[in-house]
Amino acid sequence: MDISSLTIGSRYTRPELARRWGYASHHAISRGVVTPRGGKVIVLFVTRVKQVSLPQYHDFVSGDMLFWEGEEGHGSDDRIARAEAAGDEVHLFYREVHHTPFEYRGPVCLMSVNRRKQQPSEFVFRLVHDQGPDDDLARCRAEVAAIADPTEREEVRRARLGQGRFRRELVRVWGGRCAVTGVDLPPLLTASHVKPWRAATNAERLDPYNGLLLLPQYDWLFDRGLITFADDGGMLVSEAFPPDRRESAGVDPAARLRLVDDRHRPFLEYHRAVLFAGEGRVEDG
Repeated sequence: MDISSLTIGSRYTRPELARRWGYASHHAISRGVVTPRGGKVIVLFVTRVKQVSLPQYHDFVSGDMLFWEGEEGHGSDDRIARAEAAGDEVHLFYREVHHTPFEYRGPVCLMSVNRRKQQPSEFVFRLVHDQGPDDDLARCRAEVAAIADPTEREEVRRARLGQGRFRRELVRVWGGRCAVTGVDLPPLLTASHVKPWRAATNAERLDPYNGLLLLPQYDWLFDRGLITFADDGGMLVSEAFPPDRRESAGVDPAARLRLVDDRHRPFLEYHRAVLFAGEGRVEDG
């Protein structure tokens, strides 16, 4: 099982991973915990919102922490708890909702375990890569350093931080107002990439039409694929974001982008196709 060829932040279906890893069928890796025979790798496939017919483990990622319940039969508890001592690497594939691709989140380190007999044991892991600005810049250091023009190199770096020319251009495009609500509070607004910085070319990283100026709650949901926008600007909401939580989170279910330029559309299409945790995109369970 070759993990090194995978890209952190990229999304993969089980069938695709099975082909990469030489399995005859994706059913060989259909469990939540996969421990290849003779390998030093443990793979966790974690889904926050599960199919109603499956055990409803309480698993979720918050910041750089994974909160995960082990298997009901406790079959993998010992190996995971002893992974570090045994030299095993634990790698995380995570998705918000079932029947969507998994995002490869990289290696995780066990922080604590609460062993339980009558219920699944509780594990807490730290993600080695949180995919925040500093993490992205560190992993793309060589690519950014290769930019010949020092001014452009600095602007690309600052764009990942939502600063510099990228932010100024977003403020210009959106008139200093939230792209959704129209709220006129520039210090509160986040300069958010539509196609993520880590997946974009250097030109796309600086393109203001690959960006939205958003209030924090919309930025957080958009970045995690819980909301996206159609070509006409209408907001699409993932089933992983429960309807009864939307109003309390300050999200208007009728929200839409205040404008959509033709230059926004390729980036919005990418977000819908690759990042949105919508329904019916793949059928890999």
